[in-house]
Amino acid sequence: PVTSLEDIEARLKEVTWTGDGPLHLYDSISYPQTVWANKKDDCDGFAVLAAELLRRWSPSSHPVLITAIVRPAQRSHTVCAFRQGNGLWFFDNDVLRRGDFPGYGDVVAEFTRGTTALVCWDVVKPETLETVEFHVV
Repeated sequence: PVTSLEDIEARLKEVTWTGDGPLHLYDSISYPQTVWANKKDDCDGFAVLAAELLRRWSPSSHPVLITAIVRPAQRSHTVCAFRQGNGLWFFDNDVLRRGDFPGYGDVVAEFTRGTTALVCWDVVKPETLETVEFHVV
């Protein structure tokens, strides 16, 4: 069991980032149990594991997955954002980003800084992948 954000960050550091590889025709999101068992995944694997750990630690944090599609597509990224105090914080792979971001768009602006072209972004519930928000830029 996790008892703090530091515990969650420590658990995420036990996972190794690995890309899907050239033979994957599409990206898929792993189950958190699979990410934990394999101890490796890409950004959406980190995000879904962070969301599950956050949900177990503090259900009131309301974790969500935020995905930004950018050009080139290989630089697209997914993070796990959650309520903390009066704003949003997020896990970017195994790193906790504190910042009291007012909205999901502010989180997207932060983690896409330096990319060439933001195409669209969405927010989904991690348990069902139900869309909460979708934006075309």
